Amino acid sequence: MPQVGRSVDIGGRSLNISCSGAGGPPVIFESGGPGPGLEWEPLQTEVAKFTQACWYDRAGEGWSDPGPFPRTSVAIVSDLHELLKRAGVPAPYVFAGASIGGLNSRVYGGLYPKEVAGMVLIDSAHEDESLRAPKFYLGHTVPRFLWHPLYAAFETAAFVGLVRLTQSSPAQSKDSSQMTREEIIAALRRQPKSFVGNASAGIVLPESYAEARSIVELGDFPLIVLTAGQSFDFRNAELNKEAAAYQQVWIQEIQPKLVRLSTRGRQIVVPNGTHSTIPREVIISAIREVLTEVRGGAASH
Repeated sequence: MPQVGRSVDIGGRSLNISCSGAGGPPVIFESGGPGPGLEWEPLQTEVAKFTQACWYDRAGEGWSDPGPFPRTSVAIVSDLHELLKRAGVPAPYVFAGASIGGLNSRVYGGLYPKEVAGMVLIDSAHEDESLRAPKFYLGHTVPRFLWHPLYAAFETAAFVGLVRLTQSSPAQSKDSSQMTREEIIAALRRQPKSFVGNASAGIVLPESYAEARSIVELGDFPLIVLTAGQSFDFRNAELNKEAAAYQQVWIQEIQPKLVRLSTRGRQIVVPNGTHSTIPREVIISAIREVLTEVRGGAASH
């Protein structure tokens, strides 16, 4: 299907990036889970009305080449740093990171502090999740010594097609010019390289948590922490009760730790939002507010 964005060589492999709008500092969207950066396009369109806005595909996602193992947060943000430099996107940046993308944004700020002017964390992942969350929230982690054998197994499975979904969807038989954005995203998610990349990142999640934990402060830039006010509905009364109790820990104890990473951090609890349903207008408003602070005046319209 036709590429959205452009490929940029970062040293023997390429990553896909899409930027629109003008002005600074540029806003960099960091995805919250597996899948292409194209998911950010509706937000990008709005943010591009008042500054440059960019999303990208991590290694192995969308139109980007796979990357070397292990795919920890440090590896991901090192890729991003090189991509932004070679793509000519001028620092400093305002990061908008959702879920695990928030974790990656923090690691970027720790590794390249002079390149970050502000940050919006959208119900960001936090390393305390593995310690505090109910057991049904979490899968078992894989021991470090299994990383490389498992990765090789995933690569082999992808090569022979075992990780493809066995049943085709209506979108697969469509001409790409007739596919909706959602259908394109779904098709990109079904790529074997995407399965491999997602599995490998999941395997080394404990390492990414450790990388984030080592960053104890991010300085004094504007930081807004958007926190979901509602837990997921697990369609089970007992699980929902446990999830609701943990949500209060999340709101009152874990997410405030993110706020304290900057002397100019503040938390906004989104009453009706869940981890995956923070309203678009709330995110745009937070980005605009951070940009206003960075610029020292009103954001342009």
